[in-house]
Amino acid sequence: MKTHPDCLPCYRRQALQVAKICSDRAADHQAVVAAIDILLPDIDLQQTPPANAIRIYERIAAVTGCPDPYRHIKKRNNVEARRLLPLIREDVRRSAVPLAAAVRFAIAGNSIDYGAFAAIDADGAISRCRSAVLAVDHLHLLLDRIGRLQNGSRVLYLADNCGEIVYDQLVLECLQERGLDLTVAVRGGPIINDASLEDALECGLDRYGRVIGSGVACPGTSLAHCSDELLGHFHRADLVISKGQGNFETLSEVDRDIFFLLMVKCRVAARHLAGLTGIDQRLLPGEGEMVVYYSPQHQP
Repeated sequence: MKTHPDCLPCYRRQALQVAKICSDRAADHQAVVAAIDILLPDIDLQQTPPANAIRIYERIAAVTGCPDPYRHIKKRNNVEARRLLPLIREDVRRSAVPLAAAVRFAIAGNSIDYGAFAAIDADGAISRCRSAVLAVDHLHLLLDRIGRLQNGSRVLYLADNCGEIVYDQLVLECLQERGLDLTVAVRGGPIINDASLEDALECGLDRYGRVIGSGVACPGTSLAHCSDELLGHFHRADLVISKGQGNFETLSEVDRDIFFLLMVKCRVAARHLAGLTGIDQRLLPGEGEMVVYYSPQHQP
């Protein structure tokens, strides 16, 4: 997905949001926004929004002197999610199709996104996800693909945000019970409230398989910037599951089959997904629609 001019004010909004976390001085806020305003005319619209965000957040960190402004927020999100996890796990266990229920809860966790939202209503998303209609519903394809995987098949799970990674464990537990070889990939450094290796290990994701970093502090999986380790797992995996809008933005046109689990949280991503799927744009306004989308680049 290419960057759209509508993304530019979003970068500016995110910069101001970070500035306010780092300082309560109006002059500091102005300095951060001014620094980003200098960058915006040179944004490469042929790149994905997360790829362009690498440079944006590097500049924000340089001006604020704060390389991980969401650090305490991320830890709080993980603690809050862990508090709810036992109850949700019981809900999943009682479901007719536990894996399907786990996928829904994991998608609901994608609401914990400070790149897209200034205020988060994770509890509301968790409550609604049980009965919400999927705007793009390829869940049956995902369940069928997982059902046909043999013991030891390699699954790469591309994680997204903190808090969300706690709910991802519901899916990982289902996959682990099927004897699959799991690799969970997180960000290669601090970026917004996305999960890093530190966050993933703190939440115990290594109980389900190996945990690796992408090699780059990018709010998506921009393959051109990723480590050889990540690329190796990506190309060798028997199944790739991609969580979150940032991963969708970077991988939606990559030449391999991928299952995308996300909430669509902006009009640019919504228009792109509607174009890929042929779905009426009115059904995808980009206001938090839940999606399970199978990329058509390759058929299983």
